[in-house]
Amino acid sequence: MTNTSGDTIRRRLWTTGAVSLSVFGSILAVALTQESGSVPVWNSTIGLLLNLVAAAALVWRHRFPLPVLAVAVVGPLFFSTDATAALIALYAVAQVERGIRLALAVFAAYLAAGMSLVYDTMRTRDNSILTMGSARPEEGAPLPTWDVPLWIPWVVSALLVGIVATVALLRHTQVELARAQVSRDRATKQTDVMRDEMIRTEERTRIARDMHDTLAASLSRISLMAGAVQVGGTDNPEKIVNNASLIRATAHDALDDLKNIVGVLRGSASQQHSGHQGIDAVAELVQGARAAGLHATLYTDLSPGDVGTVSGHVTYRVVQESLTNAQKYAGDQVIRISIVGAGEHGIRINICNQLSSRPPAVPSGSRSGLVGLAEQTRDVGGTFHAGVVGGEFVTDCWLPWYS
Repeated sequence: MTNTSGDTIRRRLWTTGAVSLSVFGSILAVALTQESGSVPVWNSTIGLLLNLVAAAALVWRHRFPLPVLAVAVVGPLFFSTDATAALIALYAVAQVERGIRLALAVFAAYLAAGMSLVYDTMRTRDNSILTMGSARPEEGAPLPTWDVPLWIPWVVSALLVGIVATVALLRHTQVELARAQVSRDRATKQTDVMRDEMIRTEERTRIARDMHDTLAASLSRISLMAGAVQVGGTDNPEKIVNNASLIRATAHDALDDLKNIVGVLRGSASQQHSGHQGIDAVAELVQGARAAGLHATLYTDLSPGDVGTVSGHVTYRVVQESLTNAQKYAGDQVIRISIVGAGEHGIRINICNQLSSRPPAVPSGSRSGLVGLAEQTRDVGGTFHAGVVGGEFVTDCWLPWYS
């Protein structure tokens, strides 16, 4: 609001100054013409009236620049008066027009200023704007007229019009640069907002993917162990107790994971899971699957050294998703897990199991877990493939060591 009010006051002050300058120039031109007696009084009077109209029209020079210029050039083109209003109107035209219109406006202002200075040469030397500073004649001698060649008014007119047009174009360029900078800053802010939103979206997607992997694995184990309790009946009470204990522990871990993930989404907690989900936790993950009744073997051959945090996390997710799918679709088969790697070679994860003829232990899912694993692997610069190869379902994944 303050800037807008300041701009309005500044524009009004400039307009007041422009109108005042034009009126002053017109009155001065009439006074000098009448004192020298170079043209009839009616000529300078009509020129004054036309210039007063042009001075009033300068109020609308920014809204209607070309019509105001047309009004301003009439007086100096045909009558003995000044071209101040025409030069001010030309400045406004050069702010908005380009091409042929600007060229015609410059030419019209040039003619008006040139004719105004030609009339000026008809006055006596003391009343001429161009020569009033020259030496005065002796006392009693008649006042001489201007005896300089007539091409001079046109040269001076060209200089005046050139200065006005150049200043206007420079000012227009400055304004355009300021607007471009404002637009660039606005676009930069919008880009930053979009980038932040993309980062948040990617983070939500990653968290949702982790939520799917974690909860799907936990719920699958709970479903399988509950099915074992149901099938076992009361024949082996000790086994039922053990399975119930495993169901409770698995459900508790899944609930902790869910609470932590929801906390991250709300921004009220950091993403801390109920255990380190890295490559070191794979053995515990396999042990949990065995406790749920899955036949699994694990072979690891990793060189000494710390695996990158992201690569370790993706390794854990690959094993977790593979165990979950095996529990669903091949619970009666042996799943073989091999993890080998070194700093210079990366990590190779190979998981395979024979296809089962039994129906799935739980309803089939959307297979979005494998898609998510492929995306995570590509994000860290690795490769991922999962599918049926020669009667086996094979998951093969390569990850960089230090990612």
